[in-house]
Amino acid sequence: MLIRCPDCGLGYFRESGYFVGGMILTYGLTIAVLIPVYLVTPLVPELAWLSETMKYVLWISFTLLLAVLFVRPAYALWLSVDYWLEPWPAAKAK
Repeated sequence: MLIRCPDCGLGYFRESGYFVGGMILTYGLTIAVLIPVYLVTPLVPELAWLSETMKYVLWISFTLLLAVLFVRPAYALWLSVDYWLEPWPAAKAK
């Protein structure tokens, strides 16, 4: 990831712990997808032949995949919402 925007020089990195909100967004987005999928899975009869262990492995894999897919959009959303609410001055581009 770039440290600064190549066009305006705005720094992407803030203080330590700044992206905790982004992590919370990642968690929320992942849960927002997992709950509806979980509620629909009993309607799928083809999964009945899987063992409980295999179902756990599939759920954990699906959860980790979703979390990885949502990290960058959630961090970008967190950064943009923060900038929208409280704009900070851009540094000079180098």
